[in-house]
Amino acid sequence: MHFLQKAVRSIVAQVCAIALFFWLYHILVVYIMRETGLDLGALNYSRHFIPLYAVPQLDLSWWIFPALVVCIGFLYFCYKYLLPNTLNPRRLIGIAIVCFLAINISVAQIDGFRELGTEDDPNQILAMLEPYTRSGLEYYGDVPRIHELGLRAFLRDFSKPELFNTLSGHTRTHPPGGVVFLWLVSKIFGYNLVSASLASVLFTALTVIPFYKLAKRLYDEKVALYALLLFLITPNFVMFTTTSMDGPFSVFPILSLYLFYEARERETAPDMTLDTFRPYSLLTGISLALGMFMTYATVVVGVFLCVIALLERKRVVQYLKVLAFAATGFIGFYLLLFVLTGFEPIEALWAAIKKDEASMRKGYESIDRYFHLSFANLFAFLIGVGIPITIVWLRQLISAVKEWKLNSASPELENNQIHIPWIFNPEKSDTFIIGFLITLLFFTFSTLFTMEVERIWIFMVPFLVIPVAKYLTARPRSDLYWVAGMLVVQLIISEVLLYTYW
Repeated sequence: MHFLQKAVRSIVAQVCAIALFFWLYHILVVYIMRETGLDLGALNYSRHFIPLYAVPQLDLSWWIFPALVVCIGFLYFCYKYLLPNTLNPRRLIGIAIVCFLAINISVAQIDGFRELGTEDDPNQILAMLEPYTRSGLEYYGDVPRIHELGLRAFLRDFSKPELFNTLSGHTRTHPPGGVVFLWLVSKIFGYNLVSASLASVLFTALTVIPFYKLAKRLYDEKVALYALLLFLITPNFVMFTTTSMDGPFSVFPILSLYLFYEARERETAPDMTLDTFRPYSLLTGISLALGMFMTYATVVVGVFLCVIALLERKRVVQYLKVLAFAATGFIGFYLLLFVLTGFEPIEALWAAIKKDEASMRKGYESIDRYFHLSFANLFAFLIGVGIPITIVWLRQLISAVKEWKLNSASPELENNQIHIPWIFNPEKSDTFIIGFLITLLFFTFSTLFTMEVERIWIFMVPFLVIPVAKYLTARPRSDLYWVAGMLVVQLIISEVLLYTYW
């Protein structure tokens, strides 16, 4: 590796070191689970690659070649055309959507076909469609219930035992939005596996729009371009988008982030009054409500927005106004839904909590299990988002913390006012990174999630990818190529060696 520059050698070495750490962690936790009976929710030490909800399984066939061609072709296309040239944002987003579809579908098909049925009556199906066939577990199996009852009756009776107890496993631990989404798809394209899968990945492809705009709003066009390119090859987002509903679930949480920062820029000026109409704030709340209608995990974004308001306390009054309008949009959505259909979100949430506790236990029955679950959640997410991204994100995080400490080292005088040291200066400290760190640690140790977060938390990918892009824009472009190349390697190896159910 003598031909590599020092910075690249450092990143490669750290990626190898962290990969080794996660491997040793896997061995240790498997030993503890086997010897002590440690319970990590749905994970089984004899079957799963702890801490991931995945089974080690080699799937190597000629189906790997389309994925290799697409992924390597994407890297070459970035090197030859996207990075050296300045593209119109609309054209860039259009190219990104096409690349998103090609990468996601080709990688999902590395597994080829799956065998369904029996030896006497075999039935093969495309790997990307297989998850939707598990009608006892997936939202797709409940679409006929809406056809049978009607949408209004389905939502009205959703949390009532007579209907709730007959629904699939995932529908009972989530809001009804997933089923409603697939029902709408079936009304347009018919009730079949192909339309359900393709509509899911097509809808998820829309995330590139708010993702790019968010990165541009936070930093600049160069950071947004780098972030977009890395986003398209982030392992967990690619692996779970085509084969699970967590892809569509991620659209509104990511959109909410963009709308909030747009409101932050446009609607927190000191001269803004409470009665001033705040469309972006209101839309933030509506987007959060739509996200919460599809997955309760959207609460992560809501907490993050509150954390940002507390960090930037110099503008806390303006932030409270933004959050108040967002809350109005959020509550207004559910009030309207209740009036139109009779849907009761609190009852639905309580029913989901009870169902999840019955399956996974609460997660804090003992200190030992609490800490094992918390750290396993954190490590599963960091592995899923990509070890190269994790390494560079940690570098940028350390830089942001040092910058904050430096800016807060001593009080400053400006306009005869004292700046309190621990209050963030949004122009000098990166509250996006610090705020997410606080939010991530809170939910890591909150007991609200019991594993599988490498899939459930894919909407949190922007929190890591955008700071990574910011870090890489200050480095030689070759660093970006190395990080992207290692991400593709992890993505392909993970899909070949692991069966992830979705």
